[in-house]
Amino acid sequence: MTEVNLVAKIGQIATRSKHKDRFLYVGTIEPKDLAEVFFYLIEIDTPWVDGEKIKNTILFELLENSKTTGAKSQVDSFEQVVKNINNNLAELAAKGEHEWIGKLNSIIGLLSGNEIIFSQTGNISGYLFRANKISHITEKPLEKDELLPQKTFLSLINGEVSQNDKVIIANSKLYSHISLDRLRQTLTTFKYLDAIDEIAKNLRKTKIKDVNAIVFEFNGQDGNEENQVETKPNIIILDDIPESKLLHYSKVAYRGAISGAKHTGRGAKLAVSWWQKNVQPKIVNGVKSINKKKKSVTETNRSSNEKFSGLPKINYFNRENKARNRKAKDFFANLVYWFRELLAEKNRKFLYIGLIILLLGIGFIKIQINSRDNLGVAKQAESLESLNSARNLFSQAIDDLGLNREGGKEKLIESKTLAQKATESAAIKDEATNLLDQIQSKLDEINSAVRLTRSAEANYTITGEQPIIYAVGADIYSFSKNGDISKYDTRKKSSDSLASIGQSDGKIISITYSDSADLFYLYTDAKKVVVFDLATNSIEDLGLEENSQWENASAISIFSTNIYLLDPESGQIWKHLKTGDQYSAGTKYLSTNLTVKSISLAIDGDVYVLNEDGSVLKIRRSVVDTAFSIAGTPTPENQINSPMKIFTDVDTTTIFVFDKTENRVIEYSKTGQYKRQFVADKEIEISDFAVNEKMQKIWLLSGNNIYELDM
Repeated sequence: MTEVNLVAKIGQIATRSKHKDRFLYVGTIEPKDLAEVFFYLIEIDTPWVDGEKIKNTILFELLENSKTTGAKSQVDSFEQVVKNINNNLAELAAKGEHEWIGKLNSIIGLLSGNEIIFSQTGNISGYLFRANKISHITEKPLEKDELLPQKTFLSLINGEVSQNDKVIIANSKLYSHISLDRLRQTLTTFKYLDAIDEIAKNLRKTKIKDVNAIVFEFNGQDGNEENQVETKPNIIILDDIPESKLLHYSKVAYRGAISGAKHTGRGAKLAVSWWQKNVQPKIVNGVKSINKKKKSVTETNRSSNEKFSGLPKINYFNRENKARNRKAKDFFANLVYWFRELLAEKNRKFLYIGLIILLLGIGFIKIQINSRDNLGVAKQAESLESLNSARNLFSQAIDDLGLNREGGKEKLIESKTLAQKATESAAIKDEATNLLDQIQSKLDEINSAVRLTRSAEANYTITGEQPIIYAVGADIYSFSKNGDISKYDTRKKSSDSLASIGQSDGKIISITYSDSADLFYLYTDAKKVVVFDLATNSIEDLGLEENSQWENASAISIFSTNIYLLDPESGQIWKHLKTGDQYSAGTKYLSTNLTVKSISLAIDGDVYVLNEDGSVLKIRRSVVDTAFSIAGTPTPENQINSPMKIFTDVDTTTIFVFDKTENRVIEYSKTGQYKRQFVADKEIEISDFAVNEKMQKIWLLSGNNIYELDM
């Protein structure tokens, strides 16, 4: 039997835009003699910067090998190509660029005559469809602990194809949205171009854009095959929206209207002439005909009624329908009347004016649309320029930082501003956001920032209205504004509702904890201090000596057995001493009143006061330490714009400040030097935090969700 020389027809499904969570690239390389075809599909679950490097590393070797002619040499040398790619990828990993390891899903291959040879890595699947049967031709991916850069593409797979065979190779996203059976029906029913078109339609219906695929159809080489002209594209871009017939005809009609608007005067005369010649006579004759028929029908009905007057009359229409019918007749009669009046010689000038106004209106609308479109194009061009500039600056910044050159961080900050501007354009928003994430990640690394990303899932959920949290060991206590108290055990992953203060006690404003007494002290807007006992889960009002009252305060703290209340209105801290079972009247702790409005306080022996302007005061023995200040908060967010809370205690070696505007908790040494910060993406809005330094944990509260971060 004579061997049939097969021709591979290739169709591709690709994407144009960059994706937030993955890099996708698919294509073919066809040498001039068309004896062989190289193909590749690359998917990397990392951002585009690393993806470009990996893509270029792979494609360079394929392109170099494609320059060699001759089928035998190509097949024989493909193994060496794979080895070269592995070596180059290993070199990248040795240079510290190893984030792609375990996240690379790729296949590279060669078609030569009736033979297909390829190598794969990761989760890429290929299937052979032959005589309505499906065969899996790719291998199961290795486990992550088995992956080595120098053995990325571990083995070669080869085989022969037959006439009418079809092969599809795609990333896992395709198979999660379209079943194998559906693919089999599509590929065996349609020619390859119709098949990829059908697959693309199914993906577009569900708005899937992160699929790349290659479809091969193998046919015998004969004259009929050579003379066929393909009318459909062999590459379908999922991001591109195909133009519908309605849209096409709308564009044609629109262009015609605009063309008429450019020649308003001449167009009006021609329109009137056409109306008088073709429409007006028909309307006049039609009206005459209708009147004649109406008269005839009336006479016939009258005759019929007289003839059959002896029969009972059946009313098929109620009064409402009769009224509606009469209105309809009146409407059409009026319409005919107005048409006749409009076409009359005396009113013809109004027709001309109306047509001119209509055409002028169309022209005006066109100008407005063009103006809006031009503005949109200009804005998009500006955004694209910002994105390109951001990319260049980001690349320069990486080089500067890698070589310890000055100005690297400043370029990062500038590139961040440009990338943020680029996100304003919907067309490139995803791409700009992706770049922005990369810039922010690098800034976080430089600024010693631990980031809670928008994709993070909450570790715990608590109940209550606008809760305040406090960590005691591995337990997180929650105090809601309405007085409910609950506890979440982070070890057992269990929660308990413990108690609730009475409505007469007011809403909780601030809390503090005494480790020695194992008590929480709660300050409320009713100017009361309520004690919560952790041992008994009991609540009682804290008493004051006779004729005394608690001051108006924004924060409460305790040291030893003494209670301190921060009064922002007076600029004073009120100290209450424990005397037996009650507390004394408040005395001024500060030697001089504070001049800046204060927000929060914390005590570890020294007193730390957080001010409205973001500054922190250190007070020792009632005197402000003028030598102390917080410093070193990194740019660009080096200013605390919305300070909310300060925390430290005798068991904590650092100071924590909550900055609401920048959605972060900043950590400083007790000498005031910046150490690091815990930042959340804007989608996770922080409202409070708790710290346990011994456990090396910090908990961030957002709404009723708690996120746990390692320190």
